[in-house]
Order: sequence, then C-alpha cells, then structure tokens
Amino acid sequence: MWRDDGNDGDFVNLFYTDTILGSTYTDNNVIKSEKYRYKYRARNINGWGPFSNPSYLLAADTPSQPKAPLLLIVNHDLIKLQFFSSSDEGGSPVT
Repeated sequence: MWRDDGNDGDFVNLFYTDTILGSTYTDNNVIKSEKYRYKYRARNINGWGPFSNPSYLLAADTPSQPKAPLLLIVNHDLIKLQFFSSSDEGGSPVT
C-alpha cells in the first residue's frame, strides 16, 4: 500500500506483508479534509504485479448530528419546517 498527499507528489510505502492471506490496512496518519492518493500491488509466485491505478480519497469523519428541525407553520395545506446545519461537517461539506 502506497500513498501520497494527493498533490501528485512521491508515493510513500505505508504497508508491506509477506502473508498470502487477505490483509487490511488502516491509515491513521491523515489530516481531516485533506485528499490523498493511494495505490497498491500484489505479489504471487511469479513476483510483483503492476501497481493499481491511483485512487483519490478524502479524509473525513461522520458529520455531527444537527439540531432537530423546528416546526414553523402547520395548517390544512402547508407544513413549514426550519432545518439546521451540522456544527461539524466532518471534513467534507454536507450537501
């Protein structure tokens, strides 16, 4: 597993294993709202395969829960609510 900072810089090796079993890797060394580029490759009895195409990932958390909607108007043909934004969008704008 290799990563760069998303700005087309040099890739840095993050993880290597000799096991033939499936592996997982969690990259905890990221900054929220930054975009990173990752690639990987596999090895079998014939040696290393080519690198994958790079994937771009945005480091983000789950947004905070917004306040409950406020009921403004209720009548026979209209319900009007006011919605609120999250106080913390988790590193990516909530749309």
